[in-house]
Amino acid sequence: MRKIEFYLSRLEEILIGILIASASVILFANVIARYVLNSGIPWADEVVRYQIVWMVFLGSSVAARQGIHIGIDILVQTAPENIGRIIRLAIHAISVFFCGMLVYFGAELTVQTREFGQVSTALQAPMWMFQLAIPVGGALMAIRFCQQFFSVLFSKPLESHIEQIG
Repeated sequence: MRKIEFYLSRLEEILIGILIASASVILFANVIARYVLNSGIPWADEVVRYQIVWMVFLGSSVAARQGIHIGIDILVQTAPENIGRIIRLAIHAISVFFCGMLVYFGAELTVQTREFGQVSTALQAPMWMFQLAIPVGGALMAIRFCQQFFSVLFSKPLESHIEQIG
């Protein structure tokens, strides 16, 4: 199970790295094309916009894995240990539920968009490929929040990596 988690974590990080690098190259090329050749790349802004959507959903999964999602933890910090544990369990359970709704409704949206045959403006690519980020990201976040839930349930310390930020 740890191997699967390790490879899933590395895959998320590699995909985010590829998306960031390619978005940077595309934007840089578009700027050069606009100011040097007086003609921009017509599809560049659209591609980067959809890359950012994928980065947000994949990054949310990484944040859930590392325990660095935004939260108000004053109740957990000031509550007695047992109550704090119950609060953390409730927070993770609610997060899993929310992610489940994100997966369900995101998949529904993606299927409907595919059935309608909607395509993007500049690329003329199927929109469902870009909207797939919603259920995929939701599923990955749900997995991570489940891991956090069971970590708290079985009293393993939370793996927060806040010291790595900045």
